[in-house]
Amino acid sequence: MSTIYIIEDNENIRWELRDFLQRNGYETVCPADPEELPSLLSKKPADLILLDIRLGSARDGFELCRDIRKSWDVPVIFITGLDREEDELRGLSSGGDDFIRKPYSLNVLLLRVKRLIERSKNPSEILTHGDLTLYIVRGQLQYKEQTLDLSGNELRILYYLWIHYPHLVSRDELIEYLWENKLYVDENILSVNLSRMRKRLEGIGLKDLIHTVHRQGYRLNMP
Repeated sequence: MSTIYIIEDNENIRWELRDFLQRNGYETVCPADPEELPSLLSKKPADLILLDIRLGSARDGFELCRDIRKSWDVPVIFITGLDREEDELRGLSSGGDDFIRKPYSLNVLLLRVKRLIERSKNPSEILTHGDLTLYIVRGQLQYKEQTLDLSGNELRILYYLWIHYPHLVSRDELIEYLWENKLYVDENILSVNLSRMRKRLEGIGLKDLIHTVHRQGYRLNMP
């Protein structure tokens, strides 16, 4: 049975997550004081950590995640009411593996939990097409002799388009996959992510990897 630590200062949310995850076959540890996490991990390793950002303690979730990363290589999903892109980037740069915003679907959260735990237990998982290789756990894309470190969203975009290749993925479908519920997302965020991503891909010779079909969606143009 996989063990999930729930670090959330809202008691009602903490117990809701605990009960939901236990009903779905997970063991949970729910410390009331976030500062207990390092010592608890030393006694009982975790398979995944759900980590709020605003913890009402001396340190926020970003700082706590950086501390965790010094000693443990455990998947971390940030759960937060913060909705700025810079918060997501800060979460990923502090060592987080995923970022889910409140309000969220418990079923979507469960799928992400399952996916991250499975990936952490199968670290050799890769996708390959010719000279192109996507290292899912490492979050890297390799093309010939060049390697690109991917952000969380970049990895998710490539992964989703890859597993649907050569088929088209609609804009709404991609937004739903990345941000759970498109009702809470400004669609320009996807455009900004893709624009930045294309510039980075061009740097390793993959200028046309992500192809846009006007008013329909996106698909990979494999080299």
